[in-house]
Amino acid sequence: MRRQGFTLLEVLVSLVILGILGAVFLRIFLSTVDASENVNARSELLHEAQVAEQIMASRVQQAWYVYPPGTNIKMNTGLTTKNALAGSSHWIVGGGPNHPFLALVLPPNDPTKSCASDPQGCYRFYAYYAFPRSHYRTAVGPGSTNQLPADPRNDSTWVLMEFRAHLSGFVPNASCTNIPVPNGGLGGSGRLLVEYVQPQTDAPPYTLFSVNPDFSLDIRLRMRKKTQQRDVRVPPPADPPLTLRAAPRNLGVGCGP
Repeated sequence: MRRQGFTLLEVLVSLVILGILGAVFLRIFLSTVDASENVNARSELLHEAQVAEQIMASRVQQAWYVYPPGTNIKMNTGLTTKNALAGSSHWIVGGGPNHPFLALVLPPNDPTKSCASDPQGCYRFYAYYAFPRSHYRTAVGPGSTNQLPADPRNDSTWVLMEFRAHLSGFVPNASCTNIPVPNGGLGGSGRLLVEYVQPQTDAPPYTLFSVNPDFSLDIRLRMRKKTQQRDVRVPPPADPPLTLRAAPRNLGVGCGP
């Protein structure tokens, strides 16, 4: 008499095989998803870094004056302009790991107009600087539309900020020796340019901004974002930072009585 159906042992063996195959396929699927998320995260960080560098480079190219290393600048006492790394409102150009800072003066948008009556005729102060993401969240406040979402894994990564203000009343003299050095009198607040910037002191260390003897500038970025599964870095630690050199095209243009 022919036996019909499967024995209990055969069913159990089949279930074990299916379980093993299912576990293998799940692992492959999760690995594929993780790899895809890693690629997407790297692409996003690279894109944001390149955009930020292009924005800063375009300002440098417009610059009429570049503040040299050693210049001590205080924009105002606001939290979005505070040097949270040094615990001070002062920033020093080329001042080391706690002073990732760059400052420029741009010419008026319309030099035919008077700054006293039209802001388009004013020289413009620009600064770029970095501090921890956690400080930005404190500075901006929970009710602001500019607030970033909580991300405790990345509280210690940096955000890169842009500050801009009109230099009301400034008119360069013939030899351009009366360049204003802000000491707290500029109005306004810093604006977020990009987040997830690797701190300069993290390995491998690097320097965000360098002012060269000819007043060209080297802008360097390393990006870092910690996710649940990975520590995403752009570029990889073994590679040099993303570097862009920019030279001002308007140095001293318009100097006169």
